Amino acid sequence: MRLGLIVGLAAGASACANPFKSAPVDPSSPVAAAVASAAKTSGPRRKLSEIPAIPSDIPSAGQIRKAVAQQRAAGDALSRATAPGTWELKETESYAAKARREVTPPAFEAPTETDRANTEAFARAARGRASAPPSQPQ
Repeated sequence: MRLGLIVGLAAGASACANPFKSAPVDPSSPVAAAVASAAKTSGPRRKLSEIPAIPSDIPSAGQIRKAVAQQRAAGDALSRATAPGTWELKETESYAAKARREVTPPAFEAPTETDRANTEAFARAARGRASAPPSQPQ
């Protein structure tokens, strides 16, 4: 069984594409020449000492799980706390009808001659105080 597993893995690995082989470039592409030259140019080799250290402040799976559980519990508590305060707007017509019954609109009165004279006096006084804005020199 081990031999079959090893042969199967070797056959599968050999059937895979070579990741180090350059992919074919369409010669009609406007960037074909730049791609070919970039594929032939090798970059600088990195040293093992240049690999950054593994960060130490990454939370573990257990810490993330605990934080998610706390957040869900806080959300559920907020939903329970605000549920009694939620409401829907219902039966608006009966409320509006009641408000209309309780409100007495003012009776319309035609303006009198005194009202017209007061309005005209106010307009005359406003025109007397008005002045044109200063003109801008050009």
